[in-house]
Amino acid sequence: MGGAPGIVNLEGPVGATAARGDAATAPPIRLLHDPRALAELRAAGVAVAGIANNHARDAGAEGAAATVRALAAAGVHAAGGSAGPAVLTLGGLRVVVTAHDLEAGVPAALREDLGAARRRGDVLVATFHVTGPPTYLPRPELLDAAAIALEAGASVIAAHGTHELARVERRGGAVIAWGLGNLAFDCACTDEQSGALLELVLDPAGAREASIVPIDAGLSGSAARASGDPALAFELLEALGATRLERRGDRARF
Repeated sequence: MGGAPGIVNLEGPVGATAARGDAATAPPIRLLHDPRALAELRAAGVAVAGIANNHARDAGAEGAAATVRALAAAGVHAAGGSAGPAVLTLGGLRVVVTAHDLEAGVPAALREDLGAARRRGDVLVATFHVTGPPTYLPRPELLDAAAIALEAGASVIAAHGTHELARVERRGGAVIAWGLGNLAFDCACTDEQSGALLELVLDPAGAREASIVPIDAGLSGSAARASGDPALAFELLEALGATRLERRGDRARF
């Protein structure tokens, strides 16, 4: 992440042991994280971990609170669910990060939540988790949630959960990444290897610069790495209707 503070979705809560799932088996997959793994997030530069997703309840009723405590002990802010927004101060700029799960549709209080979050800082980064089969296209609930986030003054909107890349675009001073694919997944529940990092330069007016950096996701215990064929990812994003990409080697500005 080049020394910049990172934001990720933590798919599932902290538990006593990590659970490995198999998409072909029942009961439903449970995803748990060993508390010792959270130090690796901080070492990788992660500053905020979203905990609002369809696996957030996999450790039971107390799982979310335990996850918030474990993240704090590791030096990582939690965002979403009972944790509410996370606020980072970066060079005097207050960046507010929200996380919402869209598994059951757009939350009834989303507009109120995002409006309140925006008032807490200079820049709002709204993240959304979408549940469903791998898809290149935004689901209807994500389209609705993104529209609400833009109305609330979000400068950045980023979505994850369907395990595939989707287009990136500019909306005035705002940036939308409709799907960032996978980053790392030690679980037999996905084999989608495509993913991307969204790199941003923020100022009080919003996202001054934005770049997309394709990656090959870390699956089955392997580490994520720079994409072996970034041009292929750029071509996919352009075919999906992305804002014009200015390619610069392994990344593209938009």
